[in-house]
Amino acid sequence: MNMRYFSNLFPLVIVFILSGVLVSLSGRLDLLFWIYLESSIIYFFILSSNLKFKGVIWFTYNALLGVQVASVYSSGYYILPLTLSNASEYSALGINAIAKLSFIVFAFVFSSLFIRMVKSKPRKKSIKILGASIIAVIIIMLPVPLHAIANTISSYYSQITYKPDYNYPEYAKKYLKASVWNEGPITSLLNKDTKNVIVIFTEGMSSSIIDKVNNQQLNITPNIDALYDSSIVFENYYNHTAATFRGLRGQLTSAYQYKDGNNSQQDGFAQISNEKVTSIYQKRLVSLPEILNRYGYRTYFLASTEKHSTLNTMLKSMSFTQVYGMGDFDGYQDDRMTDKQTFAALRKLLLDQKQQPFFIGVYPSGTHHGRDSPDLKYNDGKNPYYNKFFNYDAQLGNFINFFDKSGFYKNTLLIITSDHSTFPTPEFKKSFGINADYFVDQIPLILHGANITHQKIDAHAYNSLSLTPTILQLLGVNNEPNYFLGCSLLDKYCSSQFSNMSAVGDSYYQTSSGKYPEYNVKELPENLYIKEFYNISG
Repeated sequence: MNMRYFSNLFPLVIVFILSGVLVSLSGRLDLLFWIYLESSIIYFFILSSNLKFKGVIWFTYNALLGVQVASVYSSGYYILPLTLSNASEYSALGINAIAKLSFIVFAFVFSSLFIRMVKSKPRKKSIKILGASIIAVIIIMLPVPLHAIANTISSYYSQITYKPDYNYPEYAKKYLKASVWNEGPITSLLNKDTKNVIVIFTEGMSSSIIDKVNNQQLNITPNIDALYDSSIVFENYYNHTAATFRGLRGQLTSAYQYKDGNNSQQDGFAQISNEKVTSIYQKRLVSLPEILNRYGYRTYFLASTEKHSTLNTMLKSMSFTQVYGMGDFDGYQDDRMTDKQTFAALRKLLLDQKQQPFFIGVYPSGTHHGRDSPDLKYNDGKNPYYNKFFNYDAQLGNFINFFDKSGFYKNTLLIITSDHSTFPTPEFKKSFGINADYFVDQIPLILHGANITHQKIDAHAYNSLSLTPTILQLLGVNNEPNYFLGCSLLDKYCSSQFSNMSAVGDSYYQTSSGKYPEYNVKELPENLYIKEFYNISG
């Protein structure tokens, strides 16, 4: 009797064990109760069904639960709309992470087959209807995995079916400005010989990773630490959006952007030709390279991704003189260049510059979520977060040593920042002692070279909408029509309602100043002004 009872519960016990172990490893024990509640109710509901119906429902549920648990194990969160938007970039996770996540999903799917050993217990139709109603209420009302995935699919559907109003002149006028920054008695931070700019957009790097910020004596970022003692460092500076598609275009145009991947209309960044991207997006916003081109700059972007990748296609829409990627330098491998290769490519590109002035944007992606270092390891090499940021810092340090000894040091401003903050997985938060709740956090902004004098400047929780206006003010470029939403960090007279407001699709956040390990980001309700601007930016 007891053995028969146990065999009837065996498929549910397997789900409990798998979920319990994997969710516990992620540190999200708060999710377990809801997972157990949902799986129990669904399981006991289907016990009275025939074998075929029971098998289909339990198989489908386990597949969905497996995907959700795999996401929690990897990131600490159920699948987000951002995850689906960047599905085309799945290879960025690295083969080891993909293998682990696939195995988790397979384990749940395989365990669902044990439902065949459970005998059905016929029940009245009224009880079945009641059970179905309870399940529906749970999915709609409670924070269970199916509820979360329904919300994610709904939000993602809104994004992929989103089509901007391309006839936007009337309400775009309110954002159109004739100048970039307000004239005022501010002393330039650069020497008069400064001609060139290099901006390194580190993949997913929060400031809390830097040893000088977290004070944990990890010695992971000795080269960035040295910059903190010799360069201009902006503190209390946040990312205004995520992830990379939004982050790069958003910073180079000082704008929010709704699209971040594929589109059901087949006109997303990942789905259309370079020519169509240019025809649709090039005239939509004024970009930093577009303005610099008018001042005689040669503007380049070097991305670690494949030269015909989705990301490079988007970058080409912003009027760069040339966009480079993997295949333009060391040939092809996997899906992207390592940080070591990216900085080697940057060095080659810099040495090829015979005509000045120039602007170079760089996107090294070795620190992407889910990846480990293929080169240098930190201590015993067991912590992939320590490994990849230790390796990134070393490769950056090698480039800075070259840069400081080159003829470019005196006339070139080197900026180190990030495309967005680090996604707050449990492993990341534990590794660096941070309590980040959202995909918004303080990120680095360091100015090096051009004979600048070391100082720290409080950004007052302004966000990366400020990057392009700040660069243009540093270069003295001002009277250019633009749709910039951010203020230059050096402009004492500028005020923008968006400077302390970050947006990731349909999620909005308020940022305020704080010091590690404080986390001063609060979620906000819907912002109609940002939603309106999405129609302008796309």
